[in-house]
Amino acid sequence: MPAKSCRKVEALVISDNILNVLQEHKEPLGIAEIAKLAEISNDIAFRQLGTMEDLRWVEKIRDGYILGMRLATVWARRKSITESKLER
Repeated sequence: MPAKSCRKVEALVISDNILNVLQEHKEPLGIAEIAKLAEISNDIAFRQLGTMEDLRWVEKIRDGYILGMRLATVWARRKSITESKLER
């Protein structure tokens, strides 16, 4: 549990909001639509998505974005570790 005195890192909160938006849609979403749904400016969405694409958290398809494979990789690794611990 985080300490109550810790300040939130706004960039991570925005990333989480963007990921939540993308997980709710099957089709790629454009920057303006993501910005509107995440309640952030187009400029912030553009910069955030650029970084998230570099990290493979999101993938650009034509003019839109979907969830990236990095998140699936992280989840698969976490699941594997948890299952290994349960087997012991």
